Amino acid sequence: MADSISERSEDAVAGSPPHGGKSAILGKLILLTVLASIVVGECIAASFFLPNAEETAALAGMEINPVSTETNGVMDELAELDADVKNQTEVDLGEFTVTAFQPLSNTTMRIDFHLYGTVKQDDEEKFLAAWGANQHRLRDQVIVTVRSSELGDLTDAGLGLIKRRILEKTNAILGKPYLRSVIFSDFSFIEQ
Repeated sequence: MADSISERSEDAVAGSPPHGGKSAILGKLILLTVLASIVVGECIAASFFLPNAEETAALAGMEINPVSTETNGVMDELAELDADVKNQTEVDLGEFTVTAFQPLSNTTMRIDFHLYGTVKQDDEEKFLAAWGANQHRLRDQVIVTVRSSELGDLTDAGLGLIKRRILEKTNAILGKPYLRSVIFSDFSFIEQ
């Protein structure tokens, strides 16, 4: 009997539980259950106290279904743009061959393109009269704009910056914004 008491006291000193690892697993399960119930309780409380979609929209001062009004606005803008495009006509602004020397890289660029513009149908006759009176100045501004362009501007797929500059300078010379846009056709440049 003394031997069995000493064995039990050695087990207690060694720290091993008398029933094995079952009480440790049970303690972890209880802790996990308590944590899960706290999280679920917080979610339920948040659903009661946080505003729903209608309340949030009212606080923001918006309608609950803004997609339909935004879609209608976009559709209206597209219809106006389509009507505006239909009211425009293309005019030929000429063919250009521009040679530009780049002193930093010691290269010469040859740029060839055909330029068109769009004007309102109502303004076409006025534009053609103004173009005829100022054709040489306008061609000069197009050439100066292209020659002063950076290599990055010339490699841009849409040539957006060059188009904006030509449009701005051309309308400034004409005295009225007849040109709505400019269009490059057959654009190519070679660096030698």
